[in-house]
Amino acid sequence: MRRYIKKVLAPVDGSEHSKKALELAIVIAKESHAKLTVLEVVEEFGPLPGFYGAAPEGVDRVKWLSEQRFEEVHPMLDHENVDWERIVVEGYPADRICEIAEKGNYDMIVMGSKGRSAVARFLVGSISDRVVHHAHCSVCIVK
Repeated sequence: MRRYIKKVLAPVDGSEHSKKALELAIVIAKESHAKLTVLEVVEEFGPLPGFYGAAPEGVDRVKWLSEQRFEEVHPMLDHENVDWERIVVEGYPADRICEIAEKGNYDMIVMGSKGRSAVARFLVGSISDRVVHHAHCSVCIVK
């Protein structure tokens, strides 16, 4: 039998929706013996106040924010028998997710329906909606 899903991309932002999506991405990766990539896109202007504090002075902002997010999902990966890696990039999430999915030749993106930023959704539209319409591969949206 031919394996159709070899690479799964799971963008995470620390929200409950992205944690649920990561749970499903782990199941899909395990069942299909696929490689799982956990992607963190740190927004260029940083998260809105109240989600994470400001990075300490002299510390790389992208790395610091990424570590804050990853602490919330790392335990989910530690207890699973799945081949995974982590990528951290900076930029506008929808664009970066689509770009990485295409360049990395991913077969599926599994992501939450809503992220942490309601204001960002209002101002620029839903990230998941944009990914669904612009990704080159299948996209699974988890509510």
